Amino acid sequence: MICIRCELPMAGPHRGYWFECARCGYLASNLQPAIGDPGCDVLDEDLRGEALEGLRRRNFERILDVIEPMRAPGARRMLDVGCAHGWFLEAARARGYDALGLEPDAAIAAVSRRKGLDVVVGYFPDALPPGERYDAIVFNDVYEHLPDPRAAARACFERLRPGGHLVMNLPSSKGALYRLARLMDRIGLPGPLARLWQRGFPSPHLSYFHPELLAELLGRAGFREVHRGSLATFTHAGLWQRLRWDRGSSLPVAAAMWMGLSLMIPFARILPSDISLQVFERDGGDARAASGNEP
Repeated sequence: MICIRCELPMAGPHRGYWFECARCGYLASNLQPAIGDPGCDVLDEDLRGEALEGLRRRNFERILDVIEPMRAPGARRMLDVGCAHGWFLEAARARGYDALGLEPDAAIAAVSRRKGLDVVVGYFPDALPPGERYDAIVFNDVYEHLPDPRAAARACFERLRPGGHLVMNLPSSKGALYRLARLMDRIGLPGPLARLWQRGFPSPHLSYFHPELLAELLGRAGFREVHRGSLATFTHAGLWQRLRWDRGSSLPVAAAMWMGLSLMIPFARILPSDISLQVFERDGGDARAASGNEP
């Protein structure tokens, strides 16, 4: 596997599925998505929704708070890539956005449509209406699932209006949980790392970035970083359901993970965050990424 940043061979596959660039820290996997495949029915979607809804809704309000001061007068058209249950679409609509969702899983898209939300079934950018451009494009825990991040970045540039914003929250390879999982993998406990990669899930992680790497990648595509921050990774509420939505998980392992993660919660503010939030602005021409700091 070739690094998308350095264009050099990556070390691996480690454990048969993930690769690492020793030069820039980019991580990638050879895991195969199986969205919509009835033979990959490993997730309890009801339990997954119950586990994530409260946390995601709070995080989505935080994201909208961050981008609201950047919003140009009259900027209303927003695209939510991988909109899932439609929670972000609902929050954006309440703030006055004309928000379109894009969701590859037809069954989950139907859930959002029943709420009266505007959702297109398909993949970014192929399923979008031809020629349509947006004031903001949002990837909420989605970009790391894309098979070609560089092509997606170019497509975002083409689909955004000049001065528009690209909003991303995604897992960070510099986060405390990821580093702990890597350590556990090295001592012969590969399960937590496989779970973070979502190995065996219908939509596994195909990449793992860190904020500096993502800023450079998008800078090459014509974006300027205007905000860098973080979001809550997990809370006590919904944690048990989150560990049990995988139908293949064992009760003793889930209980051990619940106990360990619960002990980490009081230290979450001082530990490196596992979820980064970055906002980029589309320039009219070439742009170089600039580091931002969370206020």
